[in-house]
Amino acid sequence: MDASKPRPRIGIFTRPIDQGTSGSGHHLLEIVTRLLQRNTEFEFFLIHYEINDKPLYRLAEEILIPRNPLRASALLRRHDFDLLHYSPLTVYAPVFGLRAKKVATIHGAEQALVPRYYSPLTVLHEFLVFPHYARGMDHIITVSQTSSRYFQTRLGIPGCKISICPNAVSAAYRVLGTGPFAAMRTYGTGERYFFHLSRYSERKNPWTMLKAFESFLGSGNRGGYRLVLAGSGWDNPRVRKALADRGLRNQVLLPGFIPESEVVELLNGAIAFLYPSFAEGFGMPNLEAMACGCPVITTAVFAIPEIVGDAALLMRDPRDDQDLARKMELLASDAGLRRELIAKGLKQASCFSWDRSVETLLDVYRNLLTTEAYAEDPSA
Repeated sequence: MDASKPRPRIGIFTRPIDQGTSGSGHHLLEIVTRLLQRNTEFEFFLIHYEINDKPLYRLAEEILIPRNPLRASALLRRHDFDLLHYSPLTVYAPVFGLRAKKVATIHGAEQALVPRYYSPLTVLHEFLVFPHYARGMDHIITVSQTSSRYFQTRLGIPGCKISICPNAVSAAYRVLGTGPFAAMRTYGTGERYFFHLSRYSERKNPWTMLKAFESFLGSGNRGGYRLVLAGSGWDNPRVRKALADRGLRNQVLLPGFIPESEVVELLNGAIAFLYPSFAEGFGMPNLEAMACGCPVITTAVFAIPEIVGDAALLMRDPRDDQDLARKMELLASDAGLRRELIAKGLKQASCFSWDRSVETLLDVYRNLLTTEAYAEDPSA
């Protein structure tokens, strides 16, 4: 691109980053941070609703927009953007009357796959509003081949308009060596425990985990084993009642939110990581567990088999608590199988790279902006 020409102006919507620890927010933070650090081609702007103190916003100019999408579109028109990158793509996204090329990151299709776990309004948006907005994009970014094929089939979006920018594992998730670790003492796990981490949701299949753990304990002399259900929202009345009804109050720990450094320690010390989710566009926690040398038991639903490969034990039916209990028994008793899965998991986790995903995204931007206005002078 000719250095004498103005750099193309790209606006990235960063609301998921501001919202905290969601998978989509983590993905966007990793991608955008690397984009800004290596950028020499484009003029980037970070578009969101409220000022906050995240370090990312020191790397590019911020634009604050109103929540009304029509007013936000009017404001953005004054900035004359060449490309806008939406995340998430909802009815509130300001898409109207903007000449810019439009890209959207869409992680998966959980609302369509398991609508019973979402509000009626969310499901209505997924089936009536979202398809119209998605088809109006010039390009779609997603995190798995499974999601890409789904969008092609369900929405009729050509494959040439979809690119895959997978998640990857942060360097914080790593093998630490032999335990016991400080976090195990902090939370009272003992040295024999299974670990799960998520924000509480019916989609994460809590009742199958509890039934499976109850069966696991009942299959023999299981003194001292624990199940750790970490993350916000797990310590709620429904879970507490289920634990009381099953006599598991002393065996199941609900520590709530855990700092990342302690998550890494607990993954390093666990017998296995349990993630029997009903639907995932990627399933990042599985890879993070693998990177910590923790064997994984998860489900063969949507994108999970693509992401974990042969490095995890897969449940064909997420509701089969007896299958989960059998797999827990295997990993508790078979040291050779654990070693095999640890080795495969470390290799699988290393296959994903944020830097490669950033390069893919940059290529999308370059291709969309290769128009008459930005093409090199053929006579040069």
